[in-house]
Amino acid sequence: MQSLLPMCVTKQERELIQFIRTLSFEDVLDAVDGISGERKNSETQSIVNFHKGNEINGAGFKERAERLERLEELLGGANEDYRSHIYADKPGVIQ
Repeated sequence: MQSLLPMCVTKQERELIQFIRTLSFEDVLDAVDGISGERKNSETQSIVNFHKGNEINGAGFKERAERLERLEELLGGANEDYRSHIYADKPGVIQ
């Protein structure tokens, strides 16, 4: 259950949130594509390292890939223009 208390954010965090909201569809798409490429590289490195028996490195790359995947989702979800293009067929999305 999420807390209903207001969340304290730094000035930089507030500016980042405001900036993400102003990005165009193309800006967010490019950023998500870049993050996706790094995620795929990390997934590949995870598999390679696990295959070589490097369990610690494999786990580290796997965790990185999971964090980057979450970043992709959050970045896209934080931008209304991106959501309206990508999820246009979903109920509740304003065109």
